Amino acid sequence: PRLRIDSESGLVPDAMGSVFNPPADTTGFRSLGPFARAELQFVQPLYPFSLGRHLNEAATRGVDVEQSDLSQTQLDVAFAVKELYYGLLLAQDLDALARRVSDELASRAEELDDDPSLSSSDRYKLRLAQLDLAVQQREVGDQLALARSALAWRTGLPSDAPLLLRAERLAPVAVSVPFVDELVAQALNLRPEWRKLQAGLAAKQALTQAARAAYQPQVFVGGGLRYAVAPGRTDQRNPFVKDEFNFFNGGVFIGVRQSLEWHLLAADVDRARAEYRALEVRVPSAQEGIRLDVHRAYLDYRRADRDLQDARKSRQLARQWLREARDDFEFDPQTIGELIAAFETWARREQAYGEALYDFNLSVARLEKATGGLELIPRDDETP
Repeated sequence: PRLRIDSESGLVPDAMGSVFNPPADTTGFRSLGPFARAELQFVQPLYPFSLGRHLNEAATRGVDVEQSDLSQTQLDVAFAVKELYYGLLLAQDLDALARRVSDELASRAEELDDDPSLSSSDRYKLRLAQLDLAVQQREVGDQLALARSALAWRTGLPSDAPLLLRAERLAPVAVSVPFVDELVAQALNLRPEWRKLQAGLAAKQALTQAARAAYQPQVFVGGGLRYAVAPGRTDQRNPFVKDEFNFFNGGVFIGVRQSLEWHLLAADVDRARAEYRALEVRVPSAQEGIRLDVHRAYLDYRRADRDLQDARKSRQLARQWLREARDDFEFDPQTIGELIAAFETWARREQAYGEALYDFNLSVARLEKATGGLELIPRDDETP
């Protein structure tokens, strides 16, 4: 159905009189007066009813396609923000680790500065360890500044805006991950590209049915109302005199429209059917692609979980070694070489543990994205 209203107003020269009683002043220079004109038109299809229904269905599904694109963009942005968020937390932890190790080595170097029993080899080891750590500390500082700027840019904040993170340090997220088959089933309901494909199929099917309905004659009722008024002009009552400034009329009619271009109608049906089939053949491939994507993300999550457990064990062993090396150094400063080695190993294991945390959290975010936004993290534990 269609409903349209046109309205206009303005100024026109006054004209008082009629064909048989024209105005005395015919010079054309007359005073101006207001006028207003409005017109209402409507068309309501009566048959076939399915044509309008199919066209409306196609339009609705077209909106669903656009909404699916928006959902995909939201998933991409959410994953990118989580990636930068966890990266910033990792950079902060590594920066704190570098400062801690640097302060510890500086303290040990100050204690041993005047110790004559310390060999030249141990002094070189200690100094080289401090220089290497200074280089790493500068690199971590640059990465931290870059991570802050990247997160601010991704979230739409000014680059110099202060970032208040909910978490103070990087920690593993608490997740509840169902079996992979359930993840696949959820992904087939939530993935934006799958919903886009289904909406596209429904839209093309509706267009095909509308093209077929175009073969039938279209019966409709139409009509409207017209009204105009100009107080400064005489209303012409003579039906044979056209008056565009004073009138009130309307009418209703029934119309029939039949297209005789059968070859064009057939071409429209063939085109709509071909577009539908072009999407239909993509369904099995899309299903398999989603299934593989979820399986890959699930395997990445399982591997990241095991890597995190191993990194945690290595971290504990390195801490134990560092404690023993500190105790040995307190009794015998000559074991400074062993203490430096323990410090280096502990720092590497702490860094590896932080990177394993980052990989684990990112694998969870990647699994959420692969399932179309399925919430695997309880809301109380969400950090971004």
